[in-house]
Amino acid sequence: MTPPDTLLVIPTYRDGARLAGFLPQLCKELASGHVAVQVVDDGSPTSEQMRLAAEIDLVRREHPFLQPLLTHPTNRGKGGAIRAGWATAARVRWLAFVDADGAAPATEVATLIERARAAANPAIFIAIRTEGPGKPVVRFWHRRLGSRVFNVWVRLCLGLDLPDTQCGLKIVPATLHTDSAWHEDGFAFDLELLLRARAMKLPVVSQPIAWTERPGSSLGPGAMLALFAAVWRLRPGLND
Repeated sequence: MTPPDTLLVIPTYRDGARLAGFLPQLCKELASGHVAVQVVDDGSPTSEQMRLAAEIDLVRREHPFLQPLLTHPTNRGKGGAIRAGWATAARVRWLAFVDADGAAPATEVATLIERARAAANPAIFIAIRTEGPGKPVVRFWHRRLGSRVFNVWVRLCLGLDLPDTQCGLKIVPATLHTDSAWHEDGFAFDLELLLRARAMKLPVVSQPIAWTERPGSSLGPGAMLALFAAVWRLRPGLND
């Protein structure tokens, strides 16, 4: 059997209920065997980690490419959880992550991964929440407004002329992770990733996807303010 060439990490924090509905669908879409899936629990209470580990073990009976749950004793942040999962990869071409809430449908995740795997040259592939034919985007009004303001801030401070830097589905060449030093443990990890890609002259391929906002996001007002502050902190770029 050919080993997987892609590792998909799903970071989760107190999000076991939403992940439980998403994970079986995702594994069904990824059943070709080219992708290994690693869930990383980022410091949820022990009782939730135990429940999630048991649910994952059940799904693994049908989909053995799903790895046993990886846990952190304390909450490090989305970026820290993703990197911990990516660090478990061995001899893969591609590293990916997707949010645990299922806002990005499993079919969209599988489609973007296959697009990356078919690429002739290294690039970073990012999902964007830009509504188009067959790609409905359902977002809470305040999140849609906040996203527009944030995108303007990112363009002004970082020069990243992208329609959506924070969509929770991205795929990168494994060398981008192994050849870089990382600093951002929180939601600013997406920005650090894109800045690293620019410094390494990797093209960014944007793909619109269907998206349905899920209630219960951990990106509250405090986290959003911290994200705006991170943009200011990162504004010189990561070119050294």
